[in-house]
Order: sequence, then C-alpha cells, then structure tokens
Amino acid sequence: MIRDFHTWNNTIGEASVLEELKGARVGIEAAHYLDHRLLNRPRVSEPLVPALGGLPLGFWQHIEEDLNRFAQLEIELFFVFSGLDITRQEDPFQARQAAAAVNLDAWRLYDSHKAEESVQRFGESPYVTPEDLFRALQSVLTQKNIPFLVAPYSAWAQLSYLEKENKVQAISGSSEILLFDCDKVITSWDLEEGIFKSIRRGRCVTDLRKYVANADITNDTFVDACILAGTHFLPTLPNLDAPNRNKASKLSGAIELIMSQGRSGHAVVMNNRDDPIFQRTNYVDRYRKARLAVKHHPILTSEGKIQPLLESQLPNDSYEFIGQRLPDEVFYYMSRGLINSRVLNWRAASEIVEAPPIDGGDGKTYQDLVSNKLTPLRTTAINLLSSSLHNWYQHKDIDLKCWFSVDQTGKHQGTKISMNGLPEWRKSVDTWNVKEAAFKDTVAKYQPAGRLGGAILALQDSDFVAKSTSKKDVNNPLSTTDEILYNSIWRFLALREYVDNNHNLTAWGKVLKSTITALKGKSELEEAALVAIELIRLGVLNWDLSMFPYNGAPMRGQEKDKQFNLLVSRVAGLANLQHKAIGFTGPLSQHLLGYGSIINLVRQTLRDLVEVAATHMFMGAFAKRDLTNLSEIAMNLPFLLPNNCALSIAVKSYLDELYTDNDPTAAETKERVRETAATRYFPQALDLVGDLRIANELWDAIYDGVKNSGSVVTESEKKQWAEANEWLAARR
Repeated sequence: MIRDFHTWNNTIGEASVLEELKGARVGIEAAHYLDHRLLNRPRVSEPLVPALGGLPLGFWQHIEEDLNRFAQLEIELFFVFSGLDITRQEDPFQARQAAAAVNLDAWRLYDSHKAEESVQRFGESPYVTPEDLFRALQSVLTQKNIPFLVAPYSAWAQLSYLEKENKVQAISGSSEILLFDCDKVITSWDLEEGIFKSIRRGRCVTDLRKYVANADITNDTFVDACILAGTHFLPTLPNLDAPNRNKASKLSGAIELIMSQGRSGHAVVMNNRDDPIFQRTNYVDRYRKARLAVKHHPILTSEGKIQPLLESQLPNDSYEFIGQRLPDEVFYYMSRGLINSRVLNWRAASEIVEAPPIDGGDGKTYQDLVSNKLTPLRTTAINLLSSSLHNWYQHKDIDLKCWFSVDQTGKHQGTKISMNGLPEWRKSVDTWNVKEAAFKDTVAKYQPAGRLGGAILALQDSDFVAKSTSKKDVNNPLSTTDEILYNSIWRFLALREYVDNNHNLTAWGKVLKSTITALKGKSELEEAALVAIELIRLGVLNWDLSMFPYNGAPMRGQEKDKQFNLLVSRVAGLANLQHKAIGFTGPLSQHLLGYGSIINLVRQTLRDLVEVAATHMFMGAFAKRDLTNLSEIAMNLPFLLPNNCALSIAVKSYLDELYTDNDPTAAETKERVRETAATRYFPQALDLVGDLRIANELWDAIYDGVKNSGSVVTESEKKQWAEANEWLAARR
C-alpha cells in the first residue's frame, strides 16, 4: 500500500451501495481481497493460524459466503493474482523474520501459561500473507467457475490494463493501482452492510495540489509522489522519515519536495545522492529501477502476448529492472495456474531465497533440508523447466540464500548451486505419453483409489507397463483431462525415481505401492502417504526428540513412550483434523508446528515437481496447448494445499493423556481419554474420534510400506517402526 494512503481514503474516499455494480464485471486483486476480507477482518480472522500453520479453518466457508453474496447482487467477478516479483527486495528476509519474532514472543507467553495474551499476540503476527492462500482461493474459484488470471508480474498493472480494454468495468485492490492508468479504485467491501468504498485518482491529485499552492500536477509527478511516499516498489524517501519532519502524510511531504526540487522524483533523489543514507541504501539506483518498473510494467494482453507498458519507449537494458525474459508460453501456463510463480522466480532471478518458517526455523533438521537435502529435488525441477527455455537458462547456476547463513558482520551469505552435470531428466519423462484408451481399464481396477493411487497401483500391472512407453504424437497429443493428469503423475514418479526408464517400479516405488495398497482405497490419504515416504527417504520421519529446541513434545511416560508418541504424532500431522469453521480451540505445540513446517516444505517441493512435469509436457507439445480447462487441470494435480498440525497435536494429546492413568492400555482408560479430548481439549472438532481412527489408518499404511521396504530402509529404522507399532496397537 502507498504509505499513509489511509489518510486519503478516510477523507476523500467515497461510499456507494453495492447495487450500483449490478450487471458489472469487477476485476479484483486477489491479494488485497484476501487481506481485507479474510486475514484482517475482525469478525473472521483467526489469531491462531500462525500457531498451527496451514489455512484458516474458516477459509472455505467465508470465501463461499462472499462469492454467493456477489452472485446474488449479479456482480460478475474476475480475480487477478500477482505473478513474478519485479522488485528485488534489499533485504528479502526482513518481513518474515520480523513476523517470526512476533510468533516467538507469542510462544514465550504460551509457555508462561499466559493463554489469552498469547492468543492476542499470535493475532498480531503478519506471518501468514495473502500469497500463502493463493492456491486455496484459486481452487474455490475453479470449483465455482469464476474466472481468474495470474498476471505476469503485479496484479496492479494487469487490472489497469483490463479496465482500459473494457474487459472489466470496475477494479478493486490496493492503492498501488493508482500508480497505473485508472480513474477509480474500489478500496474496500462491506458485503454485510451492502456498501463499498472507492477513491478517484483525480480527487487524489486535487487533494495534493493544496500543498503546492494549487500548482498543476502532471501524471508523472503524481506517480513520483506516490513512489517516494513508499510503496511495494520502493521504500519511503529517507528525507520523509526524518525524525524532525512533521507532515500530515508522506504523500504531502513528497509532493512538496518534488515541486520545490525540479518537479520530478528523479530530481529529488539526485539532489540527495550524496547523503550517506542514500549511498548506503543505494536509493538513487533503486528509485530509477522502481520508476521504470512502473512505467514499463509487463502485462498479459488479450492476444496472449507479454507486453511492457509504453513498449515503444522501452530502453534496451530493460532486463535491469524487469529481469530476464521468459517465454510468453510459460507465462500463459502460469496465468492459468498450471505452474506457480515460485519456481519461475527461481529460474528468472537465478536465486532461491529461504526465509524462516512459521515456527521460527531454529531446528537444525529444517535448516539442513533447505540448504542441502532438498537441493536435488529443486535442481531437478529447475533443470526440467530450463530444458524448454533458452540455452542460457540451461547452464545458469542458482544462488541459494538462507536466513540463517550469515557471516561475522551479519551479512547473508549465498551458496552456489551448479546446474551443470545434472541427469537428463527430459529423457526420463518424455517416454510417458499414455493415451486414455491404454490406461482407463487398468486404473479402473484399483478404484476407489484416487488418481494418485491409481497411477501408482497401475504400475504393478506388467501388461500396462509393457504398453506404457510411448513417443510423442504431434498429430494426436494428450488432450483429455485424465490423460494430462495421469501422465503428469507418472512423469513426477519418474522424476522422483519411483519408476525406472523402463517404467518398472524401483525399490522405493515398491515401498510406495505397498503403502498405497495398504490404504485400501482411502483416496483422501494418498498424498499424505506419498509425502510420508518422501520424509522417510530424506531421513526426517523419526522419533528424534531433539529435532527442535521447542516445547510441546510428548511429556508423559518413560523416554521410549515419548519417542513412540512423537513418531506416531508426526505421522498424524500428514492428515487433517476436522474442525468447525471458526478459530482453533485446543492446546498448541511449537514442537509439532516445527515438524509441520518440514511436512509443508516437502509437500511444496513435490508440488513444484509435479507442476514442472505438467508444464514441460505442454511446452514440449506432448499435450494439446490450447485446452480451455488448464485451471481445472492445475487444481487437480496433487499436493495443492498445505495442512496444519492440529491432528498431530490431537494425537499427541490423546497418547499423553493415557499416562494420567495407572494402565494406559486399559479399554476404560482409552474411552475416558477419548471423551475428555473430544469435550474438553478439542471441543470444536467435528469428529475427534473419527480423526484419531484416520490417523491410525494412515499409520498402518505407512508402517506397511516400511515393513515391506527391503533394503532401502535400514534394519534399525524398521525396528524402531516395529516397536512403535506394537506400542501403538495397545493404545489405540
């Protein structure tokens, strides 16, 4: 948001009734909508999301209520999500580290038994951002058949373009839209009262004129004032943050400086270029890049072309402020949600930035994951994506920067990740072009398994495997939804080496097959089971009590009891607790939240791989490129959404509570504890007993995979799982 914009909005903003928009198509900035209507609306915001991870528990209900209200008013919606980040932050860790510090303070209060103060402090945490909820919102919009678009870069420029082209009749979003060509922006919705608030760009200009003796303010001058006041593109001009400066707003101060120092933002920053603060922050260069990024911001045109604004005036060195160019085709797939901006940002910027996770990131296991163990998975995704891009990308190394990697001066240090000498993954995946006629009957045999389970179980069928290797048919590419989804999954399995180049199950593939078989058709647990196998492969699904330096681990019984409890609870964290669509009620655990961060980190990495596999299939012309249901396909690929650690906490609490009785295995003890947990500890859970049963079923399936893992899982690990299984059997 433009800094101090609320001053304008409170004084010159206009309130109107929603009926005025009847029959109109409104372009909505997704991030602003999520921030305004979900994360920061007092009636629906959930303070404990930073303590649980995952999505707000009322997310689906609140979004559907809003969408139904818009439909009742006959207001057509078109959501626009931001894509790649055109602005490279000076300190990309700052926001997340500041938010993690708030979370840490809340945990200190919780550990001091100050529950109410802790909840309040969690509610003040800005850690969960609208971008964390993008995929969830896209999934709802797809189900509701409401169109959306992921802009190549910022949603603000894209919304301005859509309004100018009359693709929408009104636009809603953050104040940064005013930096672009628009007449009016809807800044807030009050659907309950039936009104909305908007602000006119012309009134903003008129209001600024009173600070400069009613002098004329050009469009460029207005944009400069907004940028120097402080926006996403550029921090506030240091002069305006001086302690002795007493102005009503940064905007009024910015316009006064501009009109008195050359009538342009460039003149203002050049007049101050020798100031130590300007030199230390490289402010002049950052201003130039920000100004050009606004002036020439790329948008996706109606013809499907990525085109900078004012293209005729675009300088030759535009890569300095826009970044390296990616093909229009890959932007198109991003626009429909097939591939997320995360991997594309990595490739375009040649940089991976890892900020601290929601638990604070003090666990060495998590740090080792992001700095070491996940590198092969990430380079696989980047390597396969790059194979369809310009040759320059195929050999361009990646810098990995982690929040915890700092030198003695406190400066963050990067690690070079080489993109040379990697396996030729393209050859491994490009043999998967199985038409529906060849797999339909095979996967049908394994119903009620879902697509993921069916794709895995089909690979035990030797007849299917024999006919699954196929070349690209340019005259008859993959085109049905099932063809694209199943082949994306099989290509993903090849990337993770669950199948070999002959499409036979590998040793780990057989472990995965055993695990999926043991689920007995419970399709809702298939993703959890696969993530569990990945965690085992990475060596992080175990009973190590020292994995995190946090409170909240199992606390009752002997040391072995605690270890068994922890392993079982970590497995449970792969599934979800059914809860009413309100803020969470129940005990918390920073320790299990930390493990939840590991689960979601691995889940997101797997999602990156499957998205890249699908995108490569389209970019290589293995699939029909002009399909109209790309968004539906994207939302049905696995590993779409994160989960919280609520079920993990529930299982840990149940198993801990058993030890308040002399005999934790007695039937009456287990019945009493289940009743106590459902009524006292988790009173808003919809079916705690049922969820405990689901956690046990997931455990059984994963244990079956471990038990039948041959030599890929060590005998000592198998023994740990066997001991934990025997322990759990008496307590479930």
